[in-house]
Amino acid sequence: MAGRMYVGGDWIEAASGAEYATVNPATEEPLGPVPHAGIADMRQAVSAARTAFDDGPWPRLSLEERYRIIHQIATLMEKRQHELSEILVQETGATAFLASQSGPIQILRDAADLVLSQSFVESQQPLEFGGRLLQTQVLRQPIGVCGLLPTWNAPIMIAIRKIAPALAAGCTMVLKAPPQTPLSLLKLAEIVADSDLPPGVFNVVTGEGIEAAQELVISPDVDMISFTGGLDAGRAIQARAADTVKRVVLELGGKSANIILDDVDLDMAAQIAAMPACFGAGQTCSMLSRVLVPQALADGLVQRMAAIVSGQQIGDPLDPKTVVGPLIREERRSAVEGYVASGLEQGARLVTGGRRPPHLDRGYFYEPTIFTDADNSMTIAQEEIFGPVLTVIPYESVEEAVRIANDSIFGLQANITCRTTQAGLRLAPLLRCGAVAINGAMDGIRAPRGGFKQSGIGREIGKWALDDYLEYQALTYPL
Repeated sequence: MAGRMYVGGDWIEAASGAEYATVNPATEEPLGPVPHAGIADMRQAVSAARTAFDDGPWPRLSLEERYRIIHQIATLMEKRQHELSEILVQETGATAFLASQSGPIQILRDAADLVLSQSFVESQQPLEFGGRLLQTQVLRQPIGVCGLLPTWNAPIMIAIRKIAPALAAGCTMVLKAPPQTPLSLLKLAEIVADSDLPPGVFNVVTGEGIEAAQELVISPDVDMISFTGGLDAGRAIQARAADTVKRVVLELGGKSANIILDDVDLDMAAQIAAMPACFGAGQTCSMLSRVLVPQALADGLVQRMAAIVSGQQIGDPLDPKTVVGPLIREERRSAVEGYVASGLEQGARLVTGGRRPPHLDRGYFYEPTIFTDADNSMTIAQEEIFGPVLTVIPYESVEEAVRIANDSIFGLQANITCRTTQAGLRLAPLLRCGAVAINGAMDGIRAPRGGFKQSGIGREIGKWALDDYLEYQALTYPL
């Protein structure tokens, strides 16, 4: 319900009455308005979630009933997925391909199925101690109130990755919507409100700035935080959460490598290498932004990649022919321009792109951009640009390619482009990252999502995510 937040089962305005308007990045036209929450509003939402956990029915419902309600929410999403997709396109500039809700719905259904397939009570073998026979059971208990902080590039998908395991574990939650994309998550709240989920289990707060989110992180009534976003923000969240020693799950992005082996078909390799700069305008944390190619194949690959990206339609995301939509905001586009300037200053060669499309005078568009003759020490090869910029880095041996791929503070995703799957399978264990794809075969629905090194802590999706929302309780008694 635009103009209201969802707290304690009710639709409320910000206590101050303050509102703000978000913007359609493709047209620069305002969307909204939505409430601009402050600290008092966040405290109200946390209190609602705390009460729902401590005194409400949700953590104490039967597993069968929990299973039923989560599936019910998925079914309601399915019935209204067109509404969700429509708002998502308006808020993020995502093209129709990226606005599909089939992935989030499946993640939610899989989480519901975990409620009945995972054991929440495990009995150990009896132990004789001190003349008594002792029995121990290990109970998996919900961690409590969860603070959920999704990012803006795929707000519903990323939110569901957090909501689904939290619900499956029996937790309650407060979701702070990203300032850029609150309407998608308020529409999701409308759908949840129509389900049988008890009041206070799911709460959504909106607002600009960081005050409300900071309150969520530092609140002693919040038991864990799950955040997806930038590295600097993740570090700050981890530091602020330390005062209350709450659990923190972080997904902080990447600088992912696509290693191209020397046995590939160059046309196939170019397609896999080029398209990450087009989808979502490169605004994905798993974007394969570093293309590592044998020196002997570099010129042929780059030529093909340039032809592919320059042939993609840029513009209105509502047009089914559009492949490249806008960046989320002007400040993001300016940041991308700064990275392109640094690439030129540090000696990389610009092959294509590197400018705002001259035929589009509105919207935060930027042409897919390819640099070559780059070194892995360059800024464009080390920092996450979060835009449509690819950096091609030549290598002389596979051992050097692995070293370059691992030479990053990040470790989220990698890809191996090769003629035979076996070649990729041999190479994959050498890469220090949370997921490895072979020939572009990424799984964002049922595989664990998360990274090594500074790409984050913990995992999302499936049974691997469920553990982050549970505590283990040892119960021992004499037989």
